[in-house]
Amino acid sequence: MDSTLLKGLNVLRHLVDAAVPVGVSALALQLGLPKSNIHRTLTTLVSAGFAVRHDNGTYEATLQVWEMGMRVIKRNQVRRAAVAFMHALQRETSETVNLVLPDGDDCLYVHQMSADAPMRISSTVGERVPAIMTISGRVMLAHRPGSEQLAAQLYKNHQPQPPFTLASLLSDLVQARKDGYAFSASHFRPGINSMAGVICDRQGLSVGAIAVAGPKERFSHDKMTALVQPMLSACTGIQQALGG
Repeated sequence: MDSTLLKGLNVLRHLVDAAVPVGVSALALQLGLPKSNIHRTLTTLVSAGFAVRHDNGTYEATLQVWEMGMRVIKRNQVRRAAVAFMHALQRETSETVNLVLPDGDDCLYVHQMSADAPMRISSTVGERVPAIMTISGRVMLAHRPGSEQLAAQLYKNHQPQPPFTLASLLSDLVQARKDGYAFSASHFRPGINSMAGVICDRQGLSVGAIAVAGPKERFSHDKMTALVQPMLSACTGIQQALGG
């Protein structure tokens, strides 16, 4: 393993995550590394165009990071297959439609079609969330080997607050594995109801999920139930486009 490269990537990740430009001392404290080491790494990142140094001595990531990420997601096969089906589903539901992809034990929001009447609180493209915390993450988790054991470990790691219980999480996994979809009533975001259907590969393993969300006042359980078939049709269409 190249430790120098690993340190550089770690510094870059901290720059990307920082809400404001940060200085050498703050980064050294956060990463537990000597300031001289941090300074050399930052100088290299600036030289490569991944960071910029401001006059006050602070640093931040450049748009080159965003540019590279956009190139990666534009050629992602699941996203490319999903866009047309998401457009059709958004027109039918009039609510916000998200494409969510698994990434380790988390899920990533990678594409979104906004509701006709946008929500006050909504997931954003590029947002990363622990898989057990969202309904889209749960339907994907349900279609992974050893999902119950993994879910129990993630529950222990994240210690979610009541009324979120391990029993409800495991129940959601069983139901999602059986039906291919699941509902959430104001669970992850207060006042927002959501539903999600899984996208699987040829082996039946999850490669993504389509999620539809809206304010609970207009996106009721009855409305979600009526939209199950259109959502599952979109998931099936994406699977077929992927050769699944």
